[in-house]
Amino acid sequence: MSVGKIINSPSGDIRSVLQREYNASLKTFQGFWSVVESNVGLFVGRLESINPLHGDIVLNSVSRVDVKCSFDKVWIRGSQVKSLYVLGGKDRDRAERIALRILSGLHRDDL
Repeated sequence: MSVGKIINSPSGDIRSVLQREYNASLKTFQGFWSVVESNVGLFVGRLESINPLHGDIVLNSVSRVDVKCSFDKVWIRGSQVKSLYVLGGKDRDRAERIALRILSGLHRDDL
């Protein structure tokens, strides 16, 4: 199992990047486990939908890695998203391991 797609934006505005990528590949990734790095925190969940116009992401069966919370569904505004990692498999444990690696590489000020 490997990471299927990593999408990030150095400019901090991932909305334009998601809009370009949506029709090409992101629509086919719905249902896969993903890791979302945002200004709010680091989330692991099953990708339900992406709004390509605004960059909003909806995740199901979500856990927030940096504070150990879990939710049924989370909606993350596109303006808050820093990076989206879509995994090429359906293994939640793998997604959580990748999220922990990302978390260990971040400084406290980044979250």
